[in-house]
Amino acid sequence: MNPITVLFFGPQGSGKGTQVKLLIDALKKRGEQGVIHIDMGQLLRNMVASGSYSGTLTAEVIEVGKLMPDFMPIYLTTDALVRQFTGSEHIIADGLARRPDQSRAWDDAMQFYKREDYKIIALELSEEESIKRLLLRGRNDDTEEAIRKRLGWHKTEVEPQLEMLASRGRTVFRIDGSPSMEDVHKKVIECLGIK
Repeated sequence: MNPITVLFFGPQGSGKGTQVKLLIDALKKRGEQGVIHIDMGQLLRNMVASGSYSGTLTAEVIEVGKLMPDFMPIYLTTDALVRQFTGSEHIIADGLARRPDQSRAWDDAMQFYKREDYKIIALELSEEESIKRLLLRGRNDDTEEAIRKRLGWHKTEVEPQLEMLASRGRTVFRIDGSPSMEDVHKKVIECLGIK
């Protein structure tokens, strides 16, 4: 199997994290290539945990619920690719390309690494279903008002990135995130052409 590169999108509550994990597990079971998982949330948490000055400032931004300045996600993505990628691994990315500069940086990197044929999986879920799922998980920061704010940001800031990447010739698969976890996973596998 040729190595694949997949960039995941989806509003909170769409099951994106679960689908990323299921895809990585499916690829690892095949055992032909390694898998590099670029998870922006985890990279930012690692930065905070480092105890560095940059980590302290990152924590301050996260704590007040602001967006990271674009240079940080671009740096973390670039650093992960430069350090880990040998050319043969699958690349599964999540939490990237959330604003225009980040999207361009990701797409430029994929062209540089000869992976411009990457696929985009965009999980879709209605706002009401997202809110219902997020309230059920019962986290402190999941008030209905906070959830609506995050979903609004996803619609105005993140959704346009799909259009921009599609305009650069990238393949976008829009998948309904409301069926069961297993059914959504089957659809992801089918869209990616994994046998």
